[in-house]
Amino acid sequence: MSAERLFADHLNHLLTEYASALQACDFADQPVLVGSGISHSYYADDLAIPFRAWGHFLRWLPVDRPDQFVLFRHGKKPVFFAVIPQDFWHDQSLELPGWWADLYDIRILPDKHQLEAQLKTLIPDHQLLFLGEDVNLAAALGARPGHVNPASLIAYLDYYRAYKTRYEVQRIADANALALTGHQAAHEAFLDGKDEFGIHMAYLTACRALDHELPYPSIVGVNEHAAILHYQLKKRRSAAVDPALNKALLIDAGCRSFAYCSDITRTWVRPGVHEVFAALLSGMQKLQRNIIRTIAVGQSYVQLHEATHESLAELLIESGIAVGSSRELLEEEVTSAFLPHGLGHFLGLQVHDCGGRLASPDGTTKQPPSRYPALRTTRTLENGMVFTIEPGLYFIPALLDKLRTGRRQALLNWTLIEELLPLGGIRIEDNIWLNEGTAHNLTLKPLLSA
Repeated sequence: MSAERLFADHLNHLLTEYASALQACDFADQPVLVGSGISHSYYADDLAIPFRAWGHFLRWLPVDRPDQFVLFRHGKKPVFFAVIPQDFWHDQSLELPGWWADLYDIRILPDKHQLEAQLKTLIPDHQLLFLGEDVNLAAALGARPGHVNPASLIAYLDYYRAYKTRYEVQRIADANALALTGHQAAHEAFLDGKDEFGIHMAYLTACRALDHELPYPSIVGVNEHAAILHYQLKKRRSAAVDPALNKALLIDAGCRSFAYCSDITRTWVRPGVHEVFAALLSGMQKLQRNIIRTIAVGQSYVQLHEATHESLAELLIESGIAVGSSRELLEEEVTSAFLPHGLGHFLGLQVHDCGGRLASPDGTTKQPPSRYPALRTTRTLENGMVFTIEPGLYFIPALLDKLRTGRRQALLNWTLIEELLPLGGIRIEDNIWLNEGTAHNLTLKPLLSA
């Protein structure tokens, strides 16, 4: 299916969704102005912070720049207010490819303050609903306080953003395909003995991306740094290339395609690495595949997370890291020290896409079990959802130290753990689309039929 057809279907879906949302939230037939966001500078500085448009704006069109607006009116062609300043300091050019631009009434404005005159013509007899960051502009346009980011409407849109259109799935698939080229380059750089900085640069070069264009700061953890879950550094060594120093690599990195994100994690080891760690890596890869095989419509994501901990307990015992029964390890919350994060999250226009803990469109939430507070997703899985599956096994000193006393101390092989600490940990992460009752792995098969 062509990009034009995919986007046209997506836009029709979005128009219908907004009409339903307004009806459900007692704003029937009212016009909605959706803003992309505001550009900000660092504190006490005139240097702009890299901008990222709001997800609910980007669903309408892939224009990732500040002060852009889409006007929804029931039954009418959506209007895109393309604010293009007369600016000689920056490149303000804006591409308007026909595959999406032809579906909009596009009005080019020199600044956002021209919106008021436009809206008086387009919606003279209606109260304006405003969604977005620029609440001062909303007030200037006459939007009443209760019509600026109404919680009920935001909750409704957040909830249904979990269901991806075919256009959105294709963009996420494209982002996976692009990121995989970077992961391959990173793996080769690791084996060549490059430091974290060199591995990171290999990833960027292969993806032809700048840092701020990635969906999130890449995690490039060599050896013990893999145990820092959101490791933010890319250390440079004095000897930038030294294969002997690279024992294990955990790289968590994605790409964007027309604002949609991929989120992929791979763990690699050098030949000759500790045999137990190599076996753990193989075991975690198998564990992840088995989890994905069990995914079904109507299943709770919480159940998947709990099943992951059960499998992790068995792997810890099988590898000799733990003794006793898997039930003991779960009851004593030993597995949580090795896997402190959730199994995954929704994925889309944000890496941690919205709505993961919403139980209904009215904004009711479902919190995770108290023993798994970091779980971002508690929804029941349904067709159309895209989410990550990312089990991990880490040797985190701060968490393991809490197991060194009391009953739990005897459940672990501390000599072996000390040998594995320098290798950091393991995470395997793929992006999954649930479609017609089947879990499609967009990371392993990213190129869908067009």
